[in-house]
Amino acid sequence: MIRVLDKNVADKIAAGEVIDRPVSIVKELVENALDAGARSLTVVIRSGGRDYLRVTDDGCGIPQEEAEIAFRRHATSKIEKEQDLDAIGTLGFRGEALASICAVSRVEMMTKTAGAKTGRRLVVEGSEILSHTAIGCPDGTTVTVHDLFYNLPARRKFLGSDSAEGRRITDLLSRMALAYPDVKFRLISGKKDLIQTAGKGNILDNILRIYGRDLEKDLVPVDDRLKGWVVRGFVSSPGLSSASRNRQIFCVNGRIVSSSSMERGLEKAYKERLFTGRFPVAFLFLSVPPEILDVNVHPTKKEIRFDDPFQIEDFIEDAVRKALAGADAVPRADGENLAKAIPAEDDAAPRADRENPAKTIPEEKNAAALPGQEEPGSGHQVDVNDILKTMRREQEGEGNDELVAESVPEGHPRLDIPSLRVIGIAFETYLITTDGESLFLIDQHAAHERIYYEKFLRQYREEETLRQSMLVPLQFSVSADTEAAEEEWIGHVRRMGYDIENFGERVYLVREIPAFLAEGEAEEFLRQFFLELDGHPDLSRFASLDRLIVRSCKSAVKAGDVLHPEEADALLRQLSACGNPWSCPHGRPTIVQMSRRDLEKMFRRV
Repeated sequence: MIRVLDKNVADKIAAGEVIDRPVSIVKELVENALDAGARSLTVVIRSGGRDYLRVTDDGCGIPQEEAEIAFRRHATSKIEKEQDLDAIGTLGFRGEALASICAVSRVEMMTKTAGAKTGRRLVVEGSEILSHTAIGCPDGTTVTVHDLFYNLPARRKFLGSDSAEGRRITDLLSRMALAYPDVKFRLISGKKDLIQTAGKGNILDNILRIYGRDLEKDLVPVDDRLKGWVVRGFVSSPGLSSASRNRQIFCVNGRIVSSSSMERGLEKAYKERLFTGRFPVAFLFLSVPPEILDVNVHPTKKEIRFDDPFQIEDFIEDAVRKALAGADAVPRADGENLAKAIPAEDDAAPRADRENPAKTIPEEKNAAALPGQEEPGSGHQVDVNDILKTMRREQEGEGNDELVAESVPEGHPRLDIPSLRVIGIAFETYLITTDGESLFLIDQHAAHERIYYEKFLRQYREEETLRQSMLVPLQFSVSADTEAAEEEWIGHVRRMGYDIENFGERVYLVREIPAFLAEGEAEEFLRQFFLELDGHPDLSRFASLDRLIVRSCKSAVKAGDVLHPEEADALLRQLSACGNPWSCPHGRPTIVQMSRRDLEKMFRRV
């Protein structure tokens, strides 16, 4: 039998789509407060929010005649007609927050507008308004929620522990505070102040207050714009990484979201800079015209959809690449632990900096100069996404397919590697160089791998003919599988600069080699190439070729090879010409910086 559900039952079902735990209530109430123009927000919780939580704001308040309407389903002041859904500029818009909250808890709301003589106090329980009276209160709105899921015991027993629910609220408000640096946020749990921000518009200050001031020296500013899109924020230098993505915070038009497009763009920007299984720390805030995205694809608005996700992905990748191309992104040695790793178990537990809560980081540290419009670098691995990206650029008439050095935002100069002065070699592996202010240690093997990798890719992509003839041809024996699949790989090898032909019985002769390689290096590279190719001869995918080139760069300068001064200088010049001189193709850093101050701290001179 089909029947129309009772209103109370329908309300509880609808509430379940929006409210599943205390953090859901905090999210809805905080978003309403921000939409109301609040400049100060205080959240108080007890027992992880399950028994008591209160959100107080100094926003515009709700007019007396609209206070009861606010608790009805689909009642909202943020949209009026269907066309408004195409350009939503507010955080909340469905009109279900208060209705859903009061359907599963006991709610008290006090609200007052700036022009009213008195405010209004409403008591609502299980969607029923029990009381509506006048009251004296400050401008703004305070919503107090008691006994979440008191009328749904089955739902209540599935809540986490008090500490677990409290951590979820702390994490949410930490992210919201970053998205709205000009709003004061305060979170009180029991008798503890967990979060307290200054509301002075300084994103970096909020990051350091919440996640700890140790992050400051490892954060690189990001600031870029393109055709009405703007992205700002901070990402970690390659010296700092995490075992998970929990320290990647994305915000779009003031809304903290999960965005696969932004995540992929960030991941591609760090390709070759981090080891597999490590993830960068990122706080990225994107502003785009509201009509190019859909925020109405998830019941709790956690996910959004872009009209062209590939363009957003490319934009994020290029912006982060520009930031990482500057000298600020060179890993720093602090005398204790260079490659700092954030433990996975701590990733979701931000902490407030209680040492000096009143101190604000100077504004100039948070102000990244606007980048120019240079063509972004393409010193990343060759893959299908890279080809598609290039095709889109060519269709728009913007760029080319050259392997060029990454552009650097103005105000964040690229390290002038050729100007570094070599003052020694440590352990026959690391070049010790200086620019007069800092020491730079350069891993000669990682640097040479990067140089070879980009030269091979450039020759392959541009089909250069820079070859040198061999007096005596090189001879190679290959497996039967490799010979059988000759047409799959031989064209790729020729494009890399080798004149190679089949000499019969699984033997190949090479009469010309790439001009930039010595005979022994060219022979070793090709032997490694065939070794990696053995059993997997299909190079129809560019990514397969790319991996083979990476693995075959073992012919580069080894750790322990002694370089003469002229060779060391030549290595620096060639490294500087690379699109990505900061890491080898495997993700290891090529350069590590130690400033004068770092040394003075180690010797306790400061």
